[in-house]
Amino acid sequence: MKTTILAIIFSISLTSELALALGRKIPGSPGNPNPPPSSGPPVVQPPVAKEPPAVLNPLTPADFNVFSEVAYPVGLAVDEVYKENKELIPQRDHSKAYRTDLCDINLENKNRFSDRIAYAVELKMQPSVAQLTYVASYFALPKNVKDYQMNSLISHPLCNVTAQTLNTTLDGHRVPSSAVIQKINRFTDQMNGYRRKILQGDRESYVQASQLWSKFFMCLSYMESLTTADTASSQRVAEKYAPAGYRRPAGVSFYEDPNQPKVSQLGIGLFQFGPNSDGDTQSCIREWNLLYPKCTISTTANASDMIRTVGSSLQTFNAFCAAAKVTGMFSVQLNTIAKFNTHPYNTLASGKLKPSSERCVSPHMNVNRSYNHFAPLQNGSGFTLGRVLSC
Repeated sequence: MKTTILAIIFSISLTSELALALGRKIPGSPGNPNPPPSSGPPVVQPPVAKEPPAVLNPLTPADFNVFSEVAYPVGLAVDEVYKENKELIPQRDHSKAYRTDLCDINLENKNRFSDRIAYAVELKMQPSVAQLTYVASYFALPKNVKDYQMNSLISHPLCNVTAQTLNTTLDGHRVPSSAVIQKINRFTDQMNGYRRKILQGDRESYVQASQLWSKFFMCLSYMESLTTADTASSQRVAEKYAPAGYRRPAGVSFYEDPNQPKVSQLGIGLFQFGPNSDGDTQSCIREWNLLYPKCTISTTANASDMIRTVGSSLQTFNAFCAAAKVTGMFSVQLNTIAKFNTHPYNTLASGKLKPSSERCVSPHMNVNRSYNHFAPLQNGSGFTLGRVLSC
């Protein structure tokens, strides 16, 4: 029954592969996707109590600087791939930052998109519990969050893939070419190699893993939005949906896909999240609130507030949510009790699933199987996955 329900929920999305923001289509009552048009004075933001992250990663080297060692050099390298755009390294307008851009004292004066992405990756290199109880029944997950195993971007090895395993995990849709499969496995082998050395206390491997994951997300941000962020079309969509006092910041994409269900038509920012707090961002909001208890986002925030949050000038929550969606996808594969919702390599010869601590994880799962927000990681248009990995 679960597969049938999810297939119905997501079937419409499969007709629009160029946008394919599949992860936005999750069960739940839709929020209001049509806030009133922009008018009136700017919204006055409440004061923000800045605070450091609530969790410190025991594996992070004491002298590690995510901004100088990762954000700047990796952002520079990825911008070189997209020379016509170069959106990661420019300084963004801090004066127009929304409250969610101002929560973390470690991000003061770190106003590049590359800073916000690399820092989000660093937060999700830390072990945490994915807040997925609201979709537990769809992915055969525990109903009590206390029963979830903690995980991170490096807590478990990545699964190697073959055409056969991808045919399974992608439900037979757009299985990539052998050349792309080689790139997936190259990334997997690199990351797993770094992870093994990190567990042995190797500092350089931690830096390299952080750089590789950050490059992964920065390349993904170009595939998702950055090549078209400042187009006339993006501006028109922003003006159509803008709440009172909001103006689209530079580099922040607004994309509308008329082929999607109404609740899922609008994608905003670096990683194309919708303005619905009861949608794909719900788990991110819950995890954000655990990290920033003095700077929370309402779990029932209306569309106007969510547009300001995912469409902020510094893109802090948008980047955080992107990293959280990947660790959340991994959490499904680690905590599920159903073979359908995890990688085939996690099933023993007896037919039973391996213990959670012994499983591998994969970013390349169909949304019906794991909670995957990103169409490119599912090879949505048949070429996007190869392009991200080539970057």
